[in-house]
Amino acid sequence: MVIFSAIILILSCGSLGLYLAARIKKRPVELREALTALTLLDTEILWGSTPLPEAFSVLKERTEGSWKSFFAELERQVQEGTSAYMAWQETIKKEEKNFCLKPEDWQVIQNVGKGLGRSDHQEQHKQLELVKQQLRSMQEQALLTCDKQAKMWSYLGFLCGIAGVIFLI
Repeated sequence: MVIFSAIILILSCGSLGLYLAARIKKRPVELREALTALTLLDTEILWGSTPLPEAFSVLKERTEGSWKSFFAELERQVQEGTSAYMAWQETIKKEEKNFCLKPEDWQVIQNVGKGLGRSDHQEQHKQLELVKQQLRSMQEQALLTCDKQAKMWSYLGFLCGIAGVIFLI
């Protein structure tokens, strides 16, 4: 019985470590998907002169994962009459729990909403370009640190499980 309990403790702590490692590895992927989505939004606004509700609908169809539900919620709020800025802020508050992004990532993404629907195509394009540059920088930084941190959390999970077994025995 003791051996079984020890194995369960080690596996549960190890699973927690692997879960945290997977979340860390997912952040650069989500940042890349955000860059792709903002590029599509920029294209729809600048070249297509697409109204925002339709642009969000296009993004909903062309993005994947959590960003798909993000743009679906955004489209719904804008169609209900909420301003683009308020819809952007409310959608971030509602959907951020579905992402593995850090608060500083969300600060940059929030900046997109400031210019949406409030200025002409060129100004919105400039705003989106600035945010995309910031996200690229954050993605590069996340790529550099994610492997080290992911390994650390996976090892730490199993080691904490082993330490717990030693402590309890």
